[in-house]
Amino acid sequence: YFEYLLGHIETDKIRVITPKNKEDKGCQLSLQILQADRRLFDQICTRGVIADWREPDVIRVAPVPMYNSFEDIYQFIKILKACL
Repeated sequence: YFEYLLGHIETDKIRVITPKNKEDKGCQLSLQILQADRRLFDQICTRGVIADWREPDVIRVAPVPMYNSFEDIYQFIKILKACL
């Protein structure tokens, strides 16, 4: 669901870089946001997203099924789109 929604953001700035193959997937995705810096991460954090920043342009997001709902993922996508 998370990757599906990411694929519907109308931009070419977002690349899912880990995990590389579907067999190794857990709940964490690393998103390379091209031409972004820490300010984007700070913007999404001020809107309530808990994620992880890796230099130079990667945001790691881990929606855990026991703690996060489909609505949480949808809200993250809305926040990310608004901040791009």
